[in-house]
Amino acid sequence: MKNHLSDTWYFKTGFSPDDFTGCPSDVRPFQFRDGEDTFNLDRLLPEPGKSEQDGMVYNRFELPEDTMLAFGMGCDWWAEVRLNGKLLYSTFPLGNASSSFNSDIHTFAAKGKKGENLLSVHVRRGNWSWAFAFSEKDPLAMDPCIPVTIDGDLNHILGPVKPMNAVNNGPIKGRSSQTRSNFKLWQAAKIPFARNHDAAFCASYGGEHTVDIHAVFPDFSADPDDPASYDFTLTDEYLQTTLDAGTRIFYRLGSKIEHQKKKYGTKVPPDFKKWAVICEHIIRHFNEGWADGFHMNIQYWEIWNEPDLDPDDSPNKRNWQGTEKEFFELYRTAACHLKKCFPNLKIGGPALSGKFPWMKRFLKAMGEGERVPLDFFSWHIYGTSPLALGAAAREVRKCLDENGYTDAESILDEWNYVRNWKEGFARTIKSIIGLKGAVFTAAAMCVGQKTPVDMLMYYDARPCAFNGIFDFYTLEPLKGYYTFLAWSKLADLGSQFELDTKNKNGIYAAGATDGKGHAGILICRYFEPDQLPGDLEISVHLNGTSPDNAKVLLLDETHDLTEVPPEAKDSSIIRIRMKANTLVYIEFGGQEK
Repeated sequence: MKNHLSDTWYFKTGFSPDDFTGCPSDVRPFQFRDGEDTFNLDRLLPEPGKSEQDGMVYNRFELPEDTMLAFGMGCDWWAEVRLNGKLLYSTFPLGNASSSFNSDIHTFAAKGKKGENLLSVHVRRGNWSWAFAFSEKDPLAMDPCIPVTIDGDLNHILGPVKPMNAVNNGPIKGRSSQTRSNFKLWQAAKIPFARNHDAAFCASYGGEHTVDIHAVFPDFSADPDDPASYDFTLTDEYLQTTLDAGTRIFYRLGSKIEHQKKKYGTKVPPDFKKWAVICEHIIRHFNEGWADGFHMNIQYWEIWNEPDLDPDDSPNKRNWQGTEKEFFELYRTAACHLKKCFPNLKIGGPALSGKFPWMKRFLKAMGEGERVPLDFFSWHIYGTSPLALGAAAREVRKCLDENGYTDAESILDEWNYVRNWKEGFARTIKSIIGLKGAVFTAAAMCVGQKTPVDMLMYYDARPCAFNGIFDFYTLEPLKGYYTFLAWSKLADLGSQFELDTKNKNGIYAAGATDGKGHAGILICRYFEPDQLPGDLEISVHLNGTSPDNAKVLLLDETHDLTEVPPEAKDSSIIRIRMKANTLVYIEFGGQEK
């Protein structure tokens, strides 16, 4: 693909509407490094810019004739792109939609003119950096309605299907004939793991008396070695219900988020070692039978939740009332103690909210002095782009490896579609509980399967606004339920095989096989903009199985993963037609060819 942009870009601080019409003289030149599409504009300044500071980026280039162009862009946090003064794309007021990004996040096309052209970008800095990503794309690949061919090879196995369909929180089991329940639906979905963060918000689980350390051990001055100091009753019941549904527990040691003015569970423990000993006894209760307990064999124990969410000087800290330094000390104390007590369990955390500079400081600190054990690193991301999830996963894995935690699992244990946390949040909720949210979820699972993340845990399966799986009032299945059902079919087959989607815009897919000629492919066609493109024809060809007995299961506004006839089928190819923001699961069960 021919590159039309100049290698040299220009940057200036400040902004006025007149800045779109020409490149001023008071600019600083810069170039992207070879093979990279991101540049931190802070590097051009004597000290980093301030949050929400405005600036302009320019590229002047020549074209021999009128030419169709295509671009990709991402930033931290807002940007508006114009070509020769004409608006092409803007992330105002919604922002970049993810704290992790590259130039695949926002893509758009434009027509350049013969002669000199000026690309001008208004960039507004985020809280953490002034990073800016930009690259040219293939204009032909930008058409979302060009027919796509998906080729797969059942003989090329990439590894196991990963638990991309884990969740936060568990099922609700009816207590009487008048009580709602989603227990049987939950069992059918075969959800592998449930993290129990924020369970205390749900009365059906036991509410304020459930899971959180200050609920299980309500008087911090009590004796941690005395079973009478603990209140396990409702947590016992909640976890057992989840296990009965066939889902394993991922236990968060800490507290639910606290948005209100007065805080209870997110306070800094007055004695870090005693807090660790309390956690030790909770583990012994659920895994070793201590205090009339159980043998649940819970492997994952996570220390705290989102200590990085609010800076040290925030007037309303929602997850950790102390400083960054204090949390590092708490984590070191608890992780070292628990790993010595339970060397075969997985001890990790800290459920990062997404502040990557904080992550780097945390991992560096954990490696200093006595190396702190970290069996898994947990982190969160919300946004509208599945590709941003993949970019974040690669960033986390890179940072873990650079700090010597090469064996630590990377677990994304909170994620969902979020268009905006402010004025766009009502639209976010409507999307989460509808078809768009279901297709976004499937696309994210497909991306996660192909990137260096070991588990995804959807937030949230408890009755709340973030639950796109079960209806808040009736607990009946929403469109998102069928995404989890489809992924469970891939998980049952077991092994992911090579699948080439040609990277066409909007198409995400994953395939699995049992090694005996049976296979399944999950294909989703996801778009964020409200204005959706037309139908797309997709041809699917698999080496290693026959399409003769293939079944196409459709999820759209009128189908709930129900069988529909394909557009066409022959001895080697099956053709389907997909609308935007829909999903299909194709089952192959023919004889090997």
